[in-house]
Parts: sequence; structure tokens; C-alpha cells
Amino acid sequence: FRSSDFGTLYTKLNLQPGIATVIDNFYICPTNKKKIILVSSSHNDRDQSLFISTDEGATFQKQPITFFVETLLFHPKEEDKVLAYTKEGKVKLEDTTFV
Repeated sequence: FRSSDFGTLYTKLNLQPGIATVIDNFYICPTNKKKIILVSSSHNDRDQSLFISTDEGATFQKQPITFFVETLLFHPKEEDKVLAYTKEGKVKLEDTTFV
């Protein structure tokens, strides 16, 4: 659910119509509060995706990833890049820019 009026009204997020989406975690960019990343797992936990918003969660774009995220950190100077620590103990650099 999402609220744009400080919690008076809420609307349900529909990230993938017809598909159960589990949100494992969410991250808000410290230098641009409009940028939000949701980390989601499929219902059977076989894959993960990032859902990226640049408008405070009004819309999201899905970005499939090939690893399982333990935690994400936004790059301190480039908001379109995140460092992902994987559950396998590796570090990945992901570009979250959409063309």
C-alpha cells in the first residue's frame, strides 16, 4: 500500500498484475527521496527483482537481477547506482537507470 497524504488514504500497489509479489525489503535514496527501490521475491523464492521508482512510489519499473540480495546501498554520489551485497557474500554494482 502507498499513501501520498501522510497516511490519511492508502492505495494498493499493483506491481505485477495477476502475480503474487513478495516485497523482501525497500530502500529510499538518501540524496533523492523520490527514488525508491523494492526488492521482491517470486512466490516460490526462485528469483528476485528490483522494482525502481523515481516518483516516490507512484509508478515502478521492474528490473530482473541474477542474484539474491542481502542488502543494498546507494552510491554516495551517483543515485542511479547501488551496491548489492549478495546472500553468497559477493558485492555487485547495479545501474538503476532506465532508458
